Amino acid sequence: MSAETKVWRSKIAPTCRGAIFRAKRWFYATFYSKNADPELKEKSRENWARLARQLVEKSNERGVSDKAARIIIYYTDERGVFNPIRAEIEVYELKQVDKIEITEF
Repeated sequence: MSAETKVWRSKIAPTCRGAIFRAKRWFYATFYSKNADPELKEKSRENWARLARQLVEKSNERGVSDKAARIIIYYTDERGVFNPIRAEIEVYELKQVDKIEITEF
């Protein structure tokens, strides 16, 4: 029997590094509670560390660590253990669309 696949999406962050930081905060708030089994916490942490390392490496390879981004993580949590299936980094380019000048008050 396979566990249900869950999805977590970050808000769009000003930088890819910021989006990864938001993902880190989500992970520890969700899977690293004080009353969790230490063995399961450690397994989840190892899985998170592998995923975070990949996110950082891929964003640096592509040179998008300073661009706006959103992280999407697909995962399962069988018995409370975080098991990432895949992750996506959506990269955005922020640019000015229009300028409205107001001179009369």
